[in-house]
Amino acid sequence: MVGFAVGLYWITKSIVQPFLARYLDRNHGEIDDFYFLVAGLFVAGLVPLGYLFITEPWQLYVLEFIHAVAMACAIPTWAGIFTRHIDKGQEAFEWSIESTALGFGAGIAGMLGGVLAETVGFEVIFILVSVFSMFAVVILFPVRPLIMPRGKGLVRPAMRRPPFSEETSAF
Repeated sequence: MVGFAVGLYWITKSIVQPFLARYLDRNHGEIDDFYFLVAGLFVAGLVPLGYLFITEPWQLYVLEFIHAVAMACAIPTWAGIFTRHIDKGQEAFEWSIESTALGFGAGIAGMLGGVLAETVGFEVIFILVSVFSMFAVVILFPVRPLIMPRGKGLVRPAMRRPPFSEETSAF
């Protein structure tokens, strides 16, 4: 049952995501991306609360379908916004920082989640995941003024010299 639910999530997300991303790319500006990001993360943050009420396998499948559509809204929009705001000449480094932060967050959350699940149970984990997810949605709003309105071009800040240059690099 769990394997089928995981498969349903990934297949649904993989089918829906390109269509949503194409739609968002055709609507210039980042406002629509920002609202899809917020809505996707908000809905995805509610899914763990739904786990508390599951009594039948089909309910898990419905939740995973909803989760997949929500993440299909959030992931490409985050990637698009992030990519448009990367400093020219530092793309790989800035993507590595994004990936590193995600990796540390997932690693720490996994370890703490395992300890908490063992000591207080999964119900508390589901509630905490939803609370932290909603916090993540709320902290997006202070960056809203940095989002490009429709029809505006991205004005990149002046390029800074990367901390590692070819002259100082050992590579």
